[in-house]
Amino acid sequence: MPKTIQKQCVYCLSNKVLNDNQILLHGQHLYLCAPRGQLVEGYLVISPFSCIGSLSALPADWFPELYLIIKVVSVFYQETYGVTNMTLYEQGRGGGGARIDAAGRFPFHAHLCCLPLIVDLHSFLSQHYTRKPIARLEDLSIIAPGCPYVYIESQDKTGVHKSCVYVPATEIKSVELERIRLKPIIASLIDLPMRGNWRTYPGDNELKHLIKCFDLFKRRFQ
Repeated sequence: MPKTIQKQCVYCLSNKVLNDNQILLHGQHLYLCAPRGQLVEGYLVISPFSCIGSLSALPADWFPELYLIIKVVSVFYQETYGVTNMTLYEQGRGGGGARIDAAGRFPFHAHLCCLPLIVDLHSFLSQHYTRKPIARLEDLSIIAPGCPYVYIESQDKTGVHKSCVYVPATEIKSVELERIRLKPIIASLIDLPMRGNWRTYPGDNELKHLIKCFDLFKRRFQ
């Protein structure tokens, strides 16, 4: 059988898969980018420069920088889209120590996804996994040690804002959580199912406008 080749990591900046104009902010350890496959215009990602499997493995002294970038995203959403309630989520598929997606052969690289809208992922995830409240992102290593997880910060169907981590209760659920694709689920929840795969919906028009809007936003503070 032919050997399956591991793909380049999209989020490792050294691989230069992302175009320079997609990198919106550089921090000391983390950066903010506008990826292809815009679920909605304003889909942003915060990620470390090099491969770390999940946010639960980030060094403790990196979290202040992460919070600062989240704050920038929040202000950008408010001023550009008039949005005050955003959704943050991370698929911590590498939280259990796995390094490569078994099907897609791409490396797991921590990235916190940001959306300028409310998505009730709590209702879906709570049907399948164990929910644990979390006060701070740096507590991921304590609340979800040695297992894949999903971190969600958003409103639920009752309008209550919740920060939760969803973890598997069994080994079977652990394998399932390591393989799950949240993006198609989110696309269906927001009634845009065709946007669940970046290859079939790259969202280049939305991406181009997003980059332009963020550039204008950033210039105001320079």
